[in-house]
Amino acid sequence: MLLSLMKYFRGYVYVRLTGYAPERFLNLCGNHDILIWNLKPCEDGYCFCISVQGFRKLKPILKKTRTKITILKKNGMPFQVYRYRRRKVFAAGLLLFCGLLYYLSGFVWNIEVNGNSYLSEEVILDFLSEENASFGTKISDIDCAGLEERLRSRYSEVIWTSIKIYGTKMTVDLQENLLPEEQYEQADDAVYDIVAAKDGVITEMITRSGTPCVTAGTEVKKGDLLVGGSLPVLNDDGEVAQYLYRSADADITARVVYTYEDEIPETYVKKVPTGNQKTDYQLTVMNYTIKNPFFRTKEGLYEIITDMKQLHMTDNFYLPVYLVKKTYQEYENVEQTYTEAEVKKLASENLKNYISDLEEKGIQIIEKNVIIERKNQKYVAKGTIEALESIVSYQPTEIIEITSEERQPTDESD
Repeated sequence: MLLSLMKYFRGYVYVRLTGYAPERFLNLCGNHDILIWNLKPCEDGYCFCISVQGFRKLKPILKKTRTKITILKKNGMPFQVYRYRRRKVFAAGLLLFCGLLYYLSGFVWNIEVNGNSYLSEEVILDFLSEENASFGTKISDIDCAGLEERLRSRYSEVIWTSIKIYGTKMTVDLQENLLPEEQYEQADDAVYDIVAAKDGVITEMITRSGTPCVTAGTEVKKGDLLVGGSLPVLNDDGEVAQYLYRSADADITARVVYTYEDEIPETYVKKVPTGNQKTDYQLTVMNYTIKNPFFRTKEGLYEIITDMKQLHMTDNFYLPVYLVKKTYQEYENVEQTYTEAEVKKLASENLKNYISDLEEKGIQIIEKNVIIERKNQKYVAKGTIEALESIVSYQPTEIIEITSEERQPTDESD
């Protein structure tokens, strides 16, 4: 693409070579570093493209090889400018266009986000907008290194980021920490207990620090203390002399029960295409949309499919110009009734999607018991899903003060 643009701006001609020794002519061009391309055999010789500068160097080679060259076509900006040299308005418009391109090249018109999984692209774009580094921002006003540091500080999930600008395109590359939330580091000076994030039965517990308060097989409720961040120190009489504090750290897995319910109406409205379809084209420049004044649709219901493409000259030189294609597909609303087989299939797909969402969060499904019943002109799929998951959550440890009287041993003498 870039090479084609360079050829166009410098100008080139399409010529036909005839004469006594055309092969020798081609060899001499190679020896003198004269570039030719699109070489094809034609009647009585060869046809090829050559730059204007290269064409001017051919005279001694033509004389030496006794060949003749004929210009078939002139291409490129130098010939276009010469052809329209008397049209001042066209020349002014061309200069204005070039100046506008140069001006627009100083702004960001396309943003690409890579490597994000937990954080959505919309979240990243909102962050850039708050930092005044979004679409239409002047490139010279953007501090990429500062943006990287603020992005990592704003979102603890981001452990590495790289923000680069190539042409008018900004690329944001991320690497996220996808560990469960309970594994994130706590504040250095804070002490935390581990409490149950939800109801369940403990199946496995590995304590690295802290005082365990439950064991495997214990049934717990949400908010129950699982591992304490305080460690009591006893005196010789077996009484608490003081407490040592250290944040609790443990892996705790529990058997958790989810209640599942999904309602499916017996009847539904289906969109049936009529076959009528119309296509409209619009042009969006920055925030302004140029509509087709001659486009009209008949009365009816339409499903609109929008396809938007941003114009760009190279892979990294985007323009704030979008070509919008809208396809209007007419349809009619037809009321239909589910069959029993269709209901079972739809309910199975909904349950499968629900379980997939749980598994994406690291939850292990061990048993599911869901049935489908017909009630009041609708189908109800309900039941329970049992799973194994981490129920670790944190809360600040209560600091217990031991008074001097409590530290004194009890005098049991008469």
